[in-house]
Amino acid sequence: MEKVEQKTKRVLTALKERKEPDRVPLTDFYWGGFLVNWLKALNLPPDTDIYEYYDLDIKVISPNMDPKVESCIILEQTPEYVVFRSGFGCTLKKVFASPMPMFLDFSVKSAEEFKHFSFDDPKDERRYFEKRCDIINCGDGFGVLESYAEAVEKNKEKFCLFGSICEPYETMWRIRGSEGLLMDLALYPDKVKDFALRCTEFMLGIAERQIELTHPVGMVVWGDVAYDKGMFFSPKLWREIFFPCVKAICDFLHEKGLLVLYHGCGRSLEIFPDLIEAGIDVYNPLEAKAGMDPVELKKQYGQKISFWGGIDTRLLGYGSWEEIEKEVLYKLQTGIGGGYMPSSDHSVASNVNPLYYDRMIKLLKEKGRYPLQL
Repeated sequence: MEKVEQKTKRVLTALKERKEPDRVPLTDFYWGGFLVNWLKALNLPPDTDIYEYYDLDIKVISPNMDPKVESCIILEQTPEYVVFRSGFGCTLKKVFASPMPMFLDFSVKSAEEFKHFSFDDPKDERRYFEKRCDIINCGDGFGVLESYAEAVEKNKEKFCLFGSICEPYETMWRIRGSEGLLMDLALYPDKVKDFALRCTEFMLGIAERQIELTHPVGMVVWGDVAYDKGMFFSPKLWREIFFPCVKAICDFLHEKGLLVLYHGCGRSLEIFPDLIEAGIDVYNPLEAKAGMDPVELKKQYGQKISFWGGIDTRLLGYGSWEEIEKEVLYKLQTGIGGGYMPSSDHSVASNVNPLYYDRMIKLLKEKGRYPLQL
């Protein structure tokens, strides 16, 4: 494996300085179903770490950031599914054969109840030193993971480490539900704004403790405020309620010397200038189906923000190798001059052909070396 110092230099040169390193940095997020298929297809031992196997540059490690530390309390379990209550207060059903859980209920039923919602101490040591079983870390699965501290210790000499937190909309919809929160934004924006500030304060505490324990190179800020056709709610409301919160997060992380990466699914073009003004350094995942083309976005914003993602997961799942290769080489144009880290435009799903993915990583390492010759 390459030394972590070389990986860190590559990441910072490309994404912070927006210059050309030795090659484009690489990482991704993986669904559990893909990893099972990948191990089988490549005939690998069951404990193989895909990040180590491909010697990727970045690994994102998150603590338990649920508002309540005691997360994922099982309410019902069968061989086919589990129903549990999360630390956000929502109740979920995870069907083991399906990729993502279903949200069944939410503890907060109205905007009036926001003021009664309480957060456990963001610096509670259990979040960092006890095993994790929470919504963010379990992702598309359900189970108990090693502690944040154990994960950091195991990976700190192998990868450029990033932590993560949620911006307030990402926090709030898990507490209130998407439909309820969108109605509250329309009817009670002041109550939503007050709660957004409290959510931001909580997540800043989570960020601060990660920095104290690990001092990661960067922080991923999760913030899905759009879908493939546009924003979930008006850009005006986003600017009034969420812009100050995102800016406060960026200001705090920059003061601590961290790179700020914003993960926002969907077509968020209407607030892209605002995200740049708030201080976002890198934008991810750049969903192709939402028209978030990094090649075109770089022409407009390339001096102000870097890009991570953009490779169409629809092609990774259903395309031929020739289609995938064409997509990869097109998106690699974003890396001319630096400022780009290629990856899937969300995460590597269960339907992705592991052998094609293996070829894609090799292609990215070959064609992603500078000077790029595409």
